[in-house]
Amino acid sequence: MNNIEDKYPEIPEYLRELLETGQTIDDIFLDKEGNWFHNGEPFLNEKIKSFFSRSVDITADGQYVIHYSNYTYPVRVEDAPYFVTGVRFEGFGTFERIFLTLSSGTDEELDPTTLFCRKNNALYCRIKKRRLVAKFKRSPSFNILERLEEKPDGSYSVRLCGITVDLEIKEDHE
Repeated sequence: MNNIEDKYPEIPEYLRELLETGQTIDDIFLDKEGNWFHNGEPFLNEKIKSFFSRSVDITADGQYVIHYSNYTYPVRVEDAPYFVTGVRFEGFGTFERIFLTLSSGTDEELDPTTLFCRKNNALYCRIKKRRLVAKFKRSPSFNILERLEEKPDGSYSVRLCGITVDLEIKEDHE
């Protein structure tokens, strides 16, 4: 498994054929607040929502999918495929480490150099070896942004893990 195509198979051919011929498939959708929908109706079953949140991935061609074992199914993602639901700080200065709790129920160490904002004023970072984006929920973003500093030119930075990170404002879905 040397490349991403080997590790994360593309959408199955039969689904691609359906889409290419204009036929519809069931629409699985993740909105900008982290809510899952099926054909416009919210999922109510917590186990299904949890499974989807743990299984969302991205193909080599940039399509979000639910990927589990040999099963791959396309999903629409309005904003970010993952959400930061908690933040834990350990240490201080250059010894500081920050751990994120993700909507998948897993924890991952933050790479502070991946932090950025979008024009919607939300805080984001890259996760899963920088392959995917996670959007900070309100409370965890406050934990990071309490270290926000305005620079003389009107831009912003945060000091985390002993480094200063300039917060770039990116276009939506960049």
